[in-house]
This record gives sequence, structure tokens and C-alpha cells, in this order.
Amino acid sequence: MLLVDHGSLYPALQRLERAGLIASDWGTSTNNRRARFYKLTATGRKRLIAEASKWEKMVRAVSRVLKPRQMEA
Repeated sequence: MLLVDHGSLYPALQRLERAGLIASDWGTSTNNRRARFYKLTATGRKRLIAEASKWEKMVRAVSRVLKPRQMEA
């Protein structure tokens, strides 16, 4: 399970919002508490697609290094 500290999460959300990659609105949570809800903007969605593509290329490269072809005899 991924655990993210509040001291890391909220500053990251604020940076993403300032960059125009996400937008937020206040609302009420399922347990009837005031909560902030975040969603991707159109710009954020484009950036996510670009960054995911870079990440997938990196994963493939690392995978090739970790699982080299067996030497042929």
C-alpha cells in the first residue's frame, strides 16, 4: 500500500494547481465533512499523457537492463 505524508501531498497538490494541471473545489465528503476535491484540467490531462509515455519508455529500458537476453552457446 502506498502511504503519502500530508507534508508531501498537499504541497504537491498546491504546486500542480498553481501550474494549472489540476483544479479544486470545496464540497462535502461521504462522511458529511468539508473536503477539497481535485480534478485534472485539460492541460493536466495532456501533461499526464506525455509524462506517462516517458515513464513507460523508462520502465522498458530498465526492464531490458534487468532481464538481459540469455547468452547463446
